[in-house]
Amino acid sequence: MLRRFSITGICVWLVVVAFVTVSATPSDPQANIVTFSASDSRLEGPEQLPAGQTTVRLRNRGKEPHQLKFLKLEEGKSPADLATTLKSLTGAVPSWAKYMGGPNGADAGKVSEATLYLEPGTYVVICGVPGKHHLRNAPQKIVRVRDTASPPAEFRGNFHMAMFEYEFVVVQPLRKGRHSFYVINRGSQVHQVTFVRLDPGASASDVLTALNQDKPSPLPGKLIGGMSGLEPGRDGTFTAELTPGRYAIMCLFGNGESHAAKGMVTNFTID
Repeated sequence: MLRRFSITGICVWLVVVAFVTVSATPSDPQANIVTFSASDSRLEGPEQLPAGQTTVRLRNRGKEPHQLKFLKLEEGKSPADLATTLKSLTGAVPSWAKYMGGPNGADAGKVSEATLYLEPGTYVVICGVPGKHHLRNAPQKIVRVRDTASPPAEFRGNFHMAMFEYEFVVVQPLRKGRHSFYVINRGSQVHQVTFVRLDPGASASDVLTALNQDKPSPLPGKLIGGMSGLEPGRDGTFTAELTPGRYAIMCLFGNGESHAAKGMVTNFTID
C-alpha cells in the first residue's frame, strides 16, 4: 500500500507504483565518486570521467544556492552550439541537450550529493541556481565521459519516489535522519526534485516568490538536496538529512512557469 503525503494545489489520483526497497548508504558503494566546487562565477571539477554509475558531490563555495545540471549533447552537437543557444533570447536548453541529473539544492557553504548513470559522450555541466531558468551567464564546464566497461545501473535508496505531471509519489512515510532517495521520472517531461526545509510560517509559494526575483533574494527556508533535471524514464539517487520541521518537495523545472507553480509540490512534517 502506498502512503501519500499532502500535495498542494493538484487533484489527487490513485497511482500504483511498485518498487523493491533495498538498504543504502549515503554514497552507492558501486559508484565512482567525483567532486565539483562552485562559486557564484566559477565551476571547478574533472574534465574527464569514466562511464557508469557516478556519485557527484557539489561543494558550494558561493553566496547563492547552486545545483549541477549534467547535459549530454547529441552526436554532432558541440559545447559551442550549446553556448550559442543559451545566449539567445530564450536562453532555454535545446532538445538535443539531454538532462541526465545532478546534485540539486546546495545552500551556501553546504554539500549536495547525487548518483547518476553517465553514458559515454560529451557533456556540459552547468552550475545554476535552482528556479532560475535563464542559463546564459551560469558557470559551465565541458566533461568528456570515456567509453569504459561499466556494469549496468543499480541504484539503491531507502526511500523511493516517482515524478509525474504534476506530482510526486512518495512510497514510504518519511522519517528523521540522513537518507538516500531513489527517484525516477515516470512523466513525459523533464522533472527535478528540490528539498526545502521551510522557515517557521513560510510556504512553498514564498520560496517560489523569492526564487523568481531578478536579484538574489533570501529564501524563506534551507535547501537540503535533491536531483536536478531528469529526462523521462531516467533515474538516480540523492541524499538529504531530515531534521524536525516543515518541508516542501518542489519541482522547479520549467521554461517560464515552474512545475511547482503548476502544483508539483508535496508538503510534509518531520516530528
